[in-house]
Amino acid sequence: MVSEIYLTRLLATKGTLQKFVDDLFETIFSTAHRGSALPLAIKYMFDFLDDQALQHGISDPDVVHTWKSNR
Repeated sequence: MVSEIYLTRLLATKGTLQKFVDDLFETIFSTAHRGSALPLAIKYMFDFLDDQALQHGISDPDVVHTWKSNR
């Protein structure tokens, strides 16, 4: 009986938080407000990969492209 109470609370909490989590990811990864520009999270990740390639002396563009494609 105790586990049923916790399950009910868990499902209620999940239902409450789901909209906030969905809105967060929509804000982070949406392109609706930026037109055709990349979402900032993806832009920063791609810039980080470019910086890492320069820092480690990787000059092959195929390697950097593969990194970005696999992310």
